[in-house]
Amino acid sequence: MEYSKETYLKIIASLIGMIILLVLFMDVQPPKIETVEVVKEVEVIQEKIVEVEKEPTYKYNVSSVEREMLARLVYLEANTESLECQRAVASVVINRWLDGRWGSTIASVIYSPYQFSPAGLIHKTTPTETNYVAVDHILKSGSILPKYCMYFRTEYCFSDVWEGYARYAQIDNTYFGYFTADKE
Repeated sequence: MEYSKETYLKIIASLIGMIILLVLFMDVQPPKIETVEVVKEVEVIQEKIVEVEKEPTYKYNVSSVEREMLARLVYLEANTESLECQRAVASVVINRWLDGRWGSTIASVIYSPYQFSPAGLIHKTTPTETNYVAVDHILKSGSILPKYCMYFRTEYCFSDVWEGYARYAQIDNTYFGYFTADKE
């Protein structure tokens, strides 16, 4: 036996009506919920969301182009060295930038005449993830070297070559140092 569409709709409406009546006449107690615990859970969840959405703070705000240049220079100067050494190389550039004698931008420091010999190859260089990690650490946290430490050399400690130069540290095969006049 076939029913019309209207008949099906009337049957469905009647079933829905009966379900509603059953619910209304049933004496159902909702489960007790301890609202204090629920509120605490919601607060914890909200705090976690806020922490995730926080923007990282940077000690030094540089453009994305300057960040890229610095990562490329770190690649060229210290890619085979440890992460600590790469951070120190980036620190030297930042210290020089803050000092101002080599220019007022990261680019002017990197391209200062006779300072970073591989700077001319920056446009052909692709940094590694480690280079970016080293640079980002310095940009976020600050230089790992004292502000007066503005030189490095990989071949030898050049205290024998430059008068007034003092060695600060050797990291891997790279010597970091300063001129005593800069420290004072």
